Amino acid sequence: MSDARVENLVSDYLQGRLTRRNVAHRLAFLGISGSAFAAALASHGSIAAQEASPEAGPAEDIITSPGFEGETLVVTSYGGTWEEFMRAEILPPFEEATGATIELAVGLSTEWMTQLRAAGVDDPPFDVVIANETYISTGRLEGFFEALPMDNIPNLEHVHETLRMPDDVGVLALLSPIGIAYMTEEVEVASPASWSGLPDYLPGVGIYTASNSACAQHIMMMGEIVTGDYMDWEPGFEWIRDNLRDARQSDFSGDMETLLTTGEISVGLLDSPAVARLSGQGIAIDWLGPEEGLLMFEQNTNVTVGSDRKDLAYSFVNYWLGTEVQRKFMEQYFWTPSNTQVQVPEELADAIPVTPDNLGGIKLWDYEWLNSGVREEMIMRWNREMSI
Repeated sequence: MSDARVENLVSDYLQGRLTRRNVAHRLAFLGISGSAFAAALASHGSIAAQEASPEAGPAEDIITSPGFEGETLVVTSYGGTWEEFMRAEILPPFEEATGATIELAVGLSTEWMTQLRAAGVDDPPFDVVIANETYISTGRLEGFFEALPMDNIPNLEHVHETLRMPDDVGVLALLSPIGIAYMTEEVEVASPASWSGLPDYLPGVGIYTASNSACAQHIMMMGEIVTGDYMDWEPGFEWIRDNLRDARQSDFSGDMETLLTTGEISVGLLDSPAVARLSGQGIAIDWLGPEEGLLMFEQNTNVTVGSDRKDLAYSFVNYWLGTEVQRKFMEQYFWTPSNTQVQVPEELADAIPVTPDNLGGIKLWDYEWLNSGVREEMIMRWNREMSI
């Protein structure tokens, strides 16, 4: 890393745009010693360093109200490191500014949709649902989510237009592009990469099973490549069956990471944030985005129709879409922000290849069509014809 990049980190730190945790994370990712940063910081003078306030106060994106004091907002959250990050970095500024308490409903997208259906539209167990679009779309069809009002959520204006759901019933807040990961010491993947080229790396190829949302996307992608129309999915499935039936199948991305790093496969479908994290740990892995387009994991954010804390929910969604939260997820997890005001810094360009400026490479599917019965047909064919 150049001296200029160290200076940029120091500048961001002194101006409160980076916390100590953010700086440590970037230094670790870039393989730079803390002493190099400390020396650059010292060059700015001890007074400047002492007066720096990297632990920013309440975000300007938080819309407060006297009525929020003592209220509790229920927000869905994944467990593990995601939950830890939410509790340590995301929730405290919001709770401090509003006087409200955020209760995290920890689980998975499928579980949250099951709980919503059991409770009914008028009495939802959650106020804000943040989950994968493939599952959220079923709730949208069933009337569980409402249109997000721009007047109450002004940060919607800064979200890339392609990431706002029709009529603003939901917004894709964070993106994790899925492409082709490969172990650089074991295989050389042709560039530009192609989904059609995966069979060239058999038997060391990993693909997702039908239980993972990326599987349906993979089928639709091949349908589009083969026929020109992703909704003509059966030829896409048949291409995968005929060409990748001997590939190693994985249920989730964590397992795909293990298969790659233990040498069981050398090439696999994986999201770019996972590859950036592994690369930052010194693992010889790289990522390419196929020329036909990218798949993705995403976090669709919605407010439930039956919530009786709508104003507080709107404030949280506005905060969630704001520059502070979006930057934190970008720096900690290498997620692509949806807020176009968040710029990916030069030192993270390799880790975050898809930015708000080049979202066109990500395929956006009609999940309402997919969940009208098509997914079930895909799963049945997969289980019948792709089981090994």
